[in-house]
Amino acid sequence: SGGIIMKLIKFLSCILSLVFISSYVYAITVIVPNGGEGDGLRAAAKDYTALTGVEVEFVQAPYEQVFDKAANAANTKSGAYDIVLMDDPWIPFFAENGHLAEMGPYFDALGVDGPDNDFLGKSMAICRNPYNSGPYVCIPYVGNAQMFFYNTAAFAEAGLDGAPSDWDSVHAAMQKISASGSFGYVLRAQEGNPVVAQYMPIFWSFCGKLFDENRNATVNSPEGMKALEFFLKLRDVSPPGAASMNQEETGQYILQGMAKSTINWPNWVTNFEDPSQSNVVGEMTYAAIPSGDCAGSSEIGHWALGIASASKNQQAAFDFIHWASSKEQIDISAGRGNPPVRFSTFTNPELTSQARFRHFPVLMEAINYSTPRPRHPKWPELEQVFGVYLSKAVAGVMSPKEALDKANAELDKILK
Repeated sequence: SGGIIMKLIKFLSCILSLVFISSYVYAITVIVPNGGEGDGLRAAAKDYTALTGVEVEFVQAPYEQVFDKAANAANTKSGAYDIVLMDDPWIPFFAENGHLAEMGPYFDALGVDGPDNDFLGKSMAICRNPYNSGPYVCIPYVGNAQMFFYNTAAFAEAGLDGAPSDWDSVHAAMQKISASGSFGYVLRAQEGNPVVAQYMPIFWSFCGKLFDENRNATVNSPEGMKALEFFLKLRDVSPPGAASMNQEETGQYILQGMAKSTINWPNWVTNFEDPSQSNVVGEMTYAAIPSGDCAGSSEIGHWALGIASASKNQQAAFDFIHWASSKEQIDISAGRGNPPVRFSTFTNPELTSQARFRHFPVLMEAINYSTPRPRHPKWPELEQVFGVYLSKAVAGVMSPKEALDKANAELDKILK
């Protein structure tokens, strides 16, 4: 009976805290990236304000600036943001420097151990620090993981029927497509995050590792060299100017039907299946990452909601996050174009019966077998340095060996 009484006390405390918040907290502030991820949350926030009366204000910025702004606010303890919508490789920086509030006490107040088990396991693993074992420091909201996008008919004409399984056969088909007048692939190789995000699934499929168990950089290993040499083969069947291309340019080449394959994020699927902007409606297939010497693996790239430890409105921030990540709201978010993070949404027949969500089974499998970027608090700095040298190799400014040797030396300095 004592346990029941304690649960009742916790429940009543939770209700009282919500009443207190609705009476005294009039606004919380969220920083989000430009684009679909932030737009979906903004739309949800309007519904939340109508439901609770709590205003949710947004600061939007380009991808790189979101990290810089959030990090500066955290380091100065300004309390400028109550919630940060984070790219998952940023989590170690914010968590290990004490910039995120642990969510355990808020779940305890609800009488539960943590987020419910409808979330995919890999989606939840990234929200714990240390990875998959520590306390929860955020909740997943946008379920990004890369897929291999290819034009089914073009690859069949080039002799590759069915889902591509290995890079050698895929590349042979790409060469035939390129010889026929289209581009077999479109490579995203702009410096920094763009080229690294494009490179990592290929790096992993050739058994590459960024650093070893002692955190010594290993990007110039024989496996790393083989991966970069193959990466440059993809450049050679891509449109010119790959070294300056970002996600927008690569997506447009696919949309217009000029390039027949790429590795990209699932938010592009909605565009590909939209007849108002796409020349390839119904023509694209979404598949797992092909294998090299090792099994192919997608890079996971979830966006997660965390509470800033300097926030003066932490309970209100948690209440909004808990509501926005509920089953009902993730279903609505998916309908607005954000890839989901819940099993029930991936298998919701009201969604999967629609052509624009036909990739859901592949995406869920991609998440389940994905690989996180190396968990290191200085990942943004590591990524920028690595991306500079990869882009130089793609541009032909450096040989593959020179680029990887110089990248390895600079990465080692950061890791040490």
